[in-house]
Amino acid sequence: MIGNAYLEVSNKSQRYTFDVLSNQNIEVSTEASWITLDSANFEKGKNKVGFTTLANEDDERSGIILVKMGAENEREVLVVQETGKAPVFYVKPDGTGDGKSWANATDLNTALEKSTTNSIIYLSEGIYKPSKTIRNGDATNQADNTFEIAKNLTLIGGFEANATSASKSNPSIYKTILDGQLSASVNCYHTVTITAAFDAESKVSISGIIIKGGNATNRGSNVTIADVRYNRGWGGGMLIANAKVELNDVEVVDNKTSNSGGTVGYGAGIYAFNNADITFRNVKINDNKGGNNGGGMWLADGNLTAYNSQFNNNSASGTAAGLHGYPNATITLYNCEIKNNSNTSYGAGLYVRENSKAYVINSIISGNKSTSANGGGGVMLYGGTTVYLISSTIVNNTSTGPGGGVYRRNLVNNLEIYNSLVAGNIQASTSKDVDNFVEATATNPTIRNSVIMTSVYSDQGTIEAGSSFVPSAMLNSDFMPIGQNNPALVKGVDKEGLSAYASTFNPIFSDHITKDMFGAERQLKIMGYKVK
Repeated sequence: MIGNAYLEVSNKSQRYTFDVLSNQNIEVSTEASWITLDSANFEKGKNKVGFTTLANEDDERSGIILVKMGAENEREVLVVQETGKAPVFYVKPDGTGDGKSWANATDLNTALEKSTTNSIIYLSEGIYKPSKTIRNGDATNQADNTFEIAKNLTLIGGFEANATSASKSNPSIYKTILDGQLSASVNCYHTVTITAAFDAESKVSISGIIIKGGNATNRGSNVTIADVRYNRGWGGGMLIANAKVELNDVEVVDNKTSNSGGTVGYGAGIYAFNNADITFRNVKINDNKGGNNGGGMWLADGNLTAYNSQFNNNSASGTAAGLHGYPNATITLYNCEIKNNSNTSYGAGLYVRENSKAYVINSIISGNKSTSANGGGGVMLYGGTTVYLISSTIVNNTSTGPGGGVYRRNLVNNLEIYNSLVAGNIQASTSKDVDNFVEATATNPTIRNSVIMTSVYSDQGTIEAGSSFVPSAMLNSDFMPIGQNNPALVKGVDKEGLSAYASTFNPIFSDHITKDMFGAERQLKIMGYKVK
């Protein structure tokens, strides 16, 4: 028995496998010169047959891998390698042409189907609705429609409706919207699903596009693609697995999770998992509504690096309204906002859990609210995690329980606060802005050149006698330090000190750590996300 008798492969040089189950010894061969087999002989039983393809710089080609299982049983595996000529497509919502020019624009589903690795797809303004079923999905269920990105390619939106070859993308004016709201009663489980295989030399790049209208539900069911299970209840706006992805000037807004199709889902805006490696630049994950855990974005077993991005105004009927890393996630935020998210349990703003790590640099976390007595308004650490707050401001967050600013709970959670402000948060009267669940394994946080509530910490990590911070008088409406005798204006760290601090980390933060959120040089020793 052969697991897959037809394989579509990239135009790059890559290794692939397929399963063979036999009660006889197995012989494998091919006459295709661009296919190299790992081995020609296998013992009986279940085996993974591996092969490597050469890069293709010409037209699409195909080859046969012959599998012999004993003397009389033969099977063929057809391998089709995409063209190496990487076609470019021009797309409009009502396009019916071949996609080779704006005058003959095609539709998005056709462009995605005919594209190859490194193709570029240009999209004009307008609303695009998914009309194609996800691979291996249920064609009778409209909710299984999605814009599936199965190859490492580039999508660029923001072109005017009457675009010409001289037109430039301007997404602030020409809105390109991928909308999963198919009718008054039907939403796609995921408006966009990225199933492209991870490739160190290629990526999925999306620019100038708004993604909305998804509804992740029916968490008890999956669609399996290339041995990866894509849960219907994960990621209303986007579901990403095992891919290298870059979003630029993208908005993921007004998506949800609900129980309308079964068990309520997770991660209303984005759910990314299975070693996904994601970069954001000027991305907004805003106004998404989670009917369960995860409002804005949930990252599991992956990496996220975000620049100048927002995770604002999301909600969750559970944990992690804003941004969630769980488990084994690494999150690095430069110049980002996590604001005005609300939920009913742990971690309304940033919630990291189970061996996850977060670096928060030049960022503001404010206005987040948890109505649960469990704690964690702004930042929540749980189950063996590490968080670094560097030149950041955590203010005006609310928790009905402990730790309105930062709360650590369950196992050892390491916290380091450097050149930051954590003050003016609201929590239970018996708690404080930075708090920890009482456990024998708890460790003290490292706090240097920072303000915590009213206390000022020195570069040695000790509370400075005679210095006091008053949030109501020493922060303006943008939460920047102001006023006379304000320790947050003189007790912080300048760019030389920040550079020295950055050199102790991997990755190196370099230029970002020596400037504030808006690019101003940190010439003075001012704490927090903003210096002018």
